[in-house]
Order: sequence, then C-alpha cells, then structure tokens
Amino acid sequence: MKILAVDTSTAMSSIALVESGSVISMASHTDARGHVEAIGTLFTQLELDLNSLPELIACGVGPGPYTGLRVGIAFAQGLSVAWSVPTVGVCSLDGVANRVIREGLVDTGSDFIAATDARRKEYYWAQFDGRGNRLSGPRVDRIDLVSAMVIERGVPFISEVFPHALDIAACAERGDARDLAPMYLREADAQPITPVQL
Repeated sequence: MKILAVDTSTAMSSIALVESGSVISMASHTDARGHVEAIGTLFTQLELDLNSLPELIACGVGPGPYTGLRVGIAFAQGLSVAWSVPTVGVCSLDGVANRVIREGLVDTGSDFIAATDARRKEYYWAQFDGRGNRLSGPRVDRIDLVSAMVIERGVPFISEVFPHALDIAACAERGDARDLAPMYLREADAQPITPVQL
C-alpha cells in the first residue's frame, strides 16, 4: 500500500511517501512555530507521481500543541478531498515509539516510556512494550511526576525523539489508526475573553 504521511505535532514537521514499508521520499524541518510555512515546502520536496497517487493519507494527531495539530490535519484533509483518498489519524506518541524501535534506541524487548514536550513544564507521555504496542497513555503530567514514575517503574525514558511521518506511515500500515481528529489532553492555551459589562 502506498501511504502519504504527515506529522506536525511537535517542533518537527515531516512528510513521507511510503509504499509497502519502503520509503519513496521524505522531508522534514524543525521549527516549533513554523508548521504552516514548512508543510507546503516539504510537500514540494516529495517525489510524487500524480499519475500514481497514494491509497491512504495518514496524519499524526497528537497529543500536541493546538496550532501544530490543526496544520497537519487540515493539510491531510485538503489532500484527501483533492485526491479522493481516505485518511486516518495516528497517535503521534505511537510514531515516537516506532522510531525508537526502528533506530534501536532501547534494548530489544524492553518496555519504555516515550514523551514529548507539552510546555507548561509538562510532558505528553505513554508507555510501550518492546514491539511498540502502547501499554498505557497517552497522558499529560508535570515533568517532575513523570520523572518520579520513570524511576518507580524502572524503564528507559525517551524524551528527545520527535515522531517522523515515516513512522506515522508504519503505524497506519500495521493498523494502529484512529479517526483524523486532534488528540487534545488539556484545554487550549488561548481562551475566549469574557465580555466586560459596562
């Protein structure tokens, strides 16, 4: 199956075109506030044959910051409409776990906790087994609470790895998919202002 995957749930925006597990092309850019500017440029860097469109569009749906998630999801939805190709969402922490295993960052068969920066001195995190199956989470908690939990559970802790679209595609291909809807674990930073009574 040919899959176009995108992830904008962290500081890294990435896109990949994969067929049956083989990478056709991929591109990424790191800028915590540049998702909108990056995604179109990354798309133009793909080796995309418009006569052989992907059969599926997969998108990392978080958890992550509000704006970043919306950029990736809107991009995936736009391509889906233009190409009449179905979409799926993938938990971005599942993408992190796939990358951790793909790059051999933990011992084979070892459970581990993967986390990404949630700002406000918090982590988005989930625990995985050595094959990348999620055992618990995703959740958002204070950094000190997550650090204490890691010590208590005695498992490796991975917090400096971003999900890549390549891994979002791998998760989608093996069936770790959900609806294409943002996974918010807390309220947005921006809130409506209450009108002042005069």
